[in-house]
Formats: sequence, structure tokens, C-alpha cells
Amino acid sequence: MKQTSLAARPPPEVLLAIFSYICPHALDYTYESAEDSVTETGCMLCNMRDLARVGLVCKEWHRAAQLLQYRSIRLDSVHYCGMEGELSERRKRSSFFQKQSSPLEIPEQRMRLLYRTFQESESIPALVWLLKLPYMTRETCKQDLARLVSLLPNLRYVDLPDGIYSDDSSCASLKAILYTRCSDLRKMTWMPGSEKNFVDLWYEPPWVSLEVVELSNMKIENGDLVQALSSMPYLRHLKLKDMQWATDEVFDPAFEFGQFRAIKSLELEGSTNITIDGLCTYLSRPEVQKTLESLTLTNTSIPAHLIYRILPLATSLTSLSVNQTISRVIPRAEVQLLSSPTLTHLSYEIIGEDTRLTRPAPSYYAYLSESLWAGGLPSLIDLYVRETTFHKRLQNEPNGANAGVFAAGEWTQKMTIFEKNLDHMNWTKYRVGALGNGKLLVSPIYERPTTSAFNSDFEAENRASLLTVPGSNMGIKEKRSSRQDLWR
Repeated sequence: MKQTSLAARPPPEVLLAIFSYICPHALDYTYESAEDSVTETGCMLCNMRDLARVGLVCKEWHRAAQLLQYRSIRLDSVHYCGMEGELSERRKRSSFFQKQSSPLEIPEQRMRLLYRTFQESESIPALVWLLKLPYMTRETCKQDLARLVSLLPNLRYVDLPDGIYSDDSSCASLKAILYTRCSDLRKMTWMPGSEKNFVDLWYEPPWVSLEVVELSNMKIENGDLVQALSSMPYLRHLKLKDMQWATDEVFDPAFEFGQFRAIKSLELEGSTNITIDGLCTYLSRPEVQKTLESLTLTNTSIPAHLIYRILPLATSLTSLSVNQTISRVIPRAEVQLLSSPTLTHLSYEIIGEDTRLTRPAPSYYAYLSESLWAGGLPSLIDLYVRETTFHKRLQNEPNGANAGVFAAGEWTQKMTIFEKNLDHMNWTKYRVGALGNGKLLVSPIYERPTTSAFNSDFEAENRASLLTVPGSNMGIKEKRSSRQDLWR
């Protein structure tokens, strides 16, 4: 009796793990736009095409490949490989029956083919959680997008036109469909013009499963803000950008409209009426101390030198980002050193004004290096700074003239420093480790250039060749006779 080996029929989770190497972006479950979630592991359209080929081998492979194909869908405008040049030449060969297509029409055609696939299947639309589209496609094809999302009952995230966020009349039909057919959305943004729509969430919440909310430049009273947020029981990330009407009153635990919800991630940008006192009041609540893990402060009214007041209260904080433009040197005599036993990620991007005679930014980075040598951040793993010579501070200061200000003891932690200034595009990385006797080894990290076009295509071709369908032509000049992946 012939027995089938385990390798011939692997478990579904093993197949999913293997197929994810063919199409890495199929595992993108982040609530980020198509522009912000681009991967650098080869051509994403070609990877999806190869995954569709794999699904033709047998029924077991087809079920696993189909789940990866449709769980997180991404419609790109072009191929990021040599295939785009050949396809462009094919499109130029227009005939009487087939007109030449412009590059802007390609994603629109793929979206309509995807809509046809959803219409012909009852099971595939239920698999879709995320749908990511190019910016111009979602701005110009609003009606097609409305028809598409109307078939997706389990949709959690979709790239939407900007008019949705500001209650533009051109997006009324699309927003009505999102209200009635997409009740499981996890991320939404509100911008100027949608104040009434946001306040009405308190009475009729259309998306009770919202996890990520962004509010930008809206004129909302503190009471309406707190009440609307209280209607989101699963909220974990909140961004307040240029919310000038929001004051410290929203963080008052005795506020008559209720308490500000305890969340995992809070991001404040340009909201100048929220002060350090209001934030400390919010962090003094026990449920907030146990919940808050990430805090981002960008160009707020909270002075960068007062961050030390936040850290003792945020007992569960693991990520802190401070982005501030300063005009004066740090008042060192009035400031305590930074201290947090839980912080693992610190983005300390302090930029000084160029119009000053004295450069104020170096005083802040000297204060940061002093805090590191004092052992106040023992769990820190990643440090981002806007000073290209910050790594030298860790090498020079312990044996320099200011060595007396550091706490006694040896450096025990290992971390990575990311440095750049305003003139640099990429981060320079340094690895920091202890040598003993109060000395540090700071070594630059050189990465292999795997993100180049040649290496990306080379790796993608070799990865896909491991699971080539027998008898198929993997060359670039194949005839697209298969109808399984026409929307790619």
C-alpha cells in the first residue's frame, strides 16, 4: 500500500508560511496607506502573479494561496521590474478593437477585474480584510471603489479619498456604503468640515470596532471630544493634530462629560493648548499607567526639557518620540536626568533654530548622553537623534573633563544609535557595547545593499523558482492564458 509522505501534504499553516516567502506583502496587515506600506522585496505585482500560479498546483495549495491572495489586497500602478517595460510596449500596440491604455487607467482596470471576481464568487469577498490602492486611483475612481467595498462585509481597512475625511459631497455615496456595509472598519480619520459627523458618533456609532483614529485641525469642544471617543471601546491609537480647541480639560478625571479613554498609543502634534500639566494629570491615573505604551510629541507646547516629568508616571511606556524645535539651551540646573526602566525605543529629534548665535541643540544631546551614562534608561534598544556626532559623546565623555557628573558603575546595555541631520536622507547606524573599565565600543553598522533593483529582482526570481509550477513558462514573454489572476 502506497503511503503519502508528510512532505506531500503539509499542514495549512506550513503552506501559508512557505507561500509568504513568494509574496511577502500579502502579510501586510498594517493600517497604513499604499504609499506608506511599500515593501522592498522585489516586484509586488510579480510576486502576486507567482502566488496565483502556485495556487494552480492542487486543491490544498489553492486554498492556502487564495487566503494569502485576498486577505490583504494591494493594487499597484506599475511593475517594479523589467516587466513594466514590456507591458508598456504591448499597450502601445493598439488596434481597432483595443485602444491604447494610459498608465493611469491600469489600476482602474485591475479594480474592475477584481470587482468581477468578487461578483462571481460568494466566498472570496468574505476573506478580504485590507484593500490598498494608489492615491490617484482612489481619488478618481470613487464610484468604482464604492461598488467594490459594497461586496466586502469583513473589510477592516481601505485606502479612501480625502473627501471622505472632510465630508465632501462627491464622496457621499461611498461614505453611505461604508456606514451600512463596512461596519468592521478599524481605522478612520476626521478633518476640517466633518465636525458634525464626528460629534454624531456619540449618538449613532457606525464603526464600533475602531482601533486607530486620527483627528486633524477640527474645532470641537472638549466635552464633545471626550464623549465621541468614549463610544469607541476598542480604541488603542489616537492622533490629535493641530486640535487647537483641545485643552488640559479633556484629561481632567473629574470632567463632567467623562474621563479621557485609556489607550495604548497617544500622538500629539501641534496641539499647543495641551500642556505638560494636563498630560501628567492624564498619566497619574492607574489605568492609564498600565495601558499607555507609546507616546509621540511633535511640535507641541510641552517643553523638551520637561520630558523627565512624564517618564516616572508612564510605568508601561516602551516607545517615546520627541520632535521639537528649540531656541534656547537647556536649563540644566532645573532639569532631572531621564529615567525609565521600561523604555526600549527613544526618538529624540531636537532641532535648534539657525538664527541664534549660540547653538542650543548640543546642550540637549549632552543632557541625553549624561542620562544614558547615569543608567537611567537600562532597557533602551533603539535611539534616534538628529546629531551626526552623538556616538562620539558616548566615547569621549566618560574619560573627559565632565566624567564626574556620571554615576559610578559600568555600562551594561547594548543598543543601536540612528543618527542624521537635516541634510541627510538616510539614518547612519552605530552599535554600542561595553568593553569594560568604563569604555565603550561604538562601531558603525554597514548593511548589504539588498534594496537595489538588481538584488531585489534577483532574490525575487530565485525565491519564486523554488515553487515553479511544472510545465509552466516562467519567462518574461509568457502568454497570459490563465484567468486566475487577471486583476494583478
